[in-house]
Amino acid sequence: MSASRAAPAPELPQLRLALPGKGTLEAATLTFLAECGLKVQRSNPRQYLARISSLPELEVVFQRAADIPALVHDGDAILGITGYDLFAEYRGTDEEAEENEESDDDLIVLERDLGYGSCRLVVAVPETWIDVNTCADLWHLAGYYQAQKGRGLRIATKYPALTRHFLRRHGISHCRIVMPHGALEAAPLTGVADLIVDLTETGTTLRENHLKLLEDGVVLRSQACLIGNVRLLAEHPQALKVARLLLELITARLQARNRVLLTAYVPGSGEEVSSLLSMHLKRLVPGFEYHIGSSESTDDPQAQRCRVSGVIRMGEAVADFLEIIAALRSVGAEQIDVTPLAYRFGQEPASLRQLSERMARRR
Repeated sequence: MSASRAAPAPELPQLRLALPGKGTLEAATLTFLAECGLKVQRSNPRQYLARISSLPELEVVFQRAADIPALVHDGDAILGITGYDLFAEYRGTDEEAEENEESDDDLIVLERDLGYGSCRLVVAVPETWIDVNTCADLWHLAGYYQAQKGRGLRIATKYPALTRHFLRRHGISHCRIVMPHGALEAAPLTGVADLIVDLTETGTTLRENHLKLLEDGVVLRSQACLIGNVRLLAEHPQALKVARLLLELITARLQARNRVLLTAYVPGSGEEVSSLLSMHLKRLVPGFEYHIGSSESTDDPQAQRCRVSGVIRMGEAVADFLEIIAALRSVGAEQIDVTPLAYRFGQEPASLRQLSERMARRR
C-alpha cells in the first residue's frame, strides 16, 4: 500500500493591492502611500496596473473605490484601500456590527482610519421642515405622511443598506428608498424625493441647496481604510508577511504624522538642567514628555551642557510648541533643532493583534 500524501497547500494567488482609480481619493491615497515609503510606480496615469518598488512581489491594481470591497472579498485582490462608507455599504452593516467578534466574513478592516478622506453619511431634510430636527421628529413625520397622504417618505440615497439599517435602529418605518441619477441634493427640489441620505465633508453643499442636517442624523463617519481578505491571509504566509509590513509602516506613519522631534542643547549638568526644566516645562506644557541626555564633558567645567529631546504634536498645538521654545531659551538653550518624524514605532500595532485573533478563530 502506498503511503498517503499530504494535501497540497492552496495555490498562492497574485499578491494584489487594489487602490482607488479616480478622483481625490486616488490622489490622497498615492500621497499617503508615498509618505509611508510605499511609492506607487506608474508611468502612465491611465494604466490600471502598477508596482511598488519597495514591495516587488505586490501588484497594484486601480479600480473604482466602490468596487474594491467586492474585489477583496472575492479574492481578486488580497488587500485594498477604499472609503469605510463603501466597505460598510457592501457589508450591509454599520461600524458597530463590523466590530462584532463573532463575524466570520472573509472581508475585514485591517486599519479603520488612514487619516484622510474624512466625511460623514448624514440625513438631510429641507430647511422648510422647521419642526423636523431629530430622528424622533422624522419618525412622527413618516407616520403623518402614511396616514394623511397614503405613502411613506421617499429617501434618496446611494447607500440603501446603511440607510435601512439606520432607519431600523431609530424605529422609523413608512419610508421608501429611491436611487436617482445625478446629485442627490437636487432630489427634494425636483420632487424626486422628500429627503436625502448622502455624504458630506463640511455641509456647505447641503446648505447651498437649502437642506439641513438632523441633530442626530449622522449615519456613519468615514475615512479611507485598509481592508483585507482574512482567509487568504491565513492560508498564505507570503500574503500575511506583506500585510504585516503594510500595517507596520502605515501605523508608524500615522503615529508620526504632525509630530516633530525637538532637540536642544542647554548649558549645565544633567541635574541642573532637569531641575530648571521641571519648573518651566511642567507648568507651561504639562503633556510634553522630554528626555535629558548625558552631560557633554569638556576641559572647562563651565562649558558643560546637556542634550534635551522630546516629541510634540504640531498643528493645533503651535502655541504649546512656542511655549516650549521660550522655556528652553529661558534656561539658556544655545541651539534648538526641529525635525519632522517620518515614522514612530511603538509596541506591535493593535491592528496586527486583531488580525492574528481573527485568523486564529478561523482555524
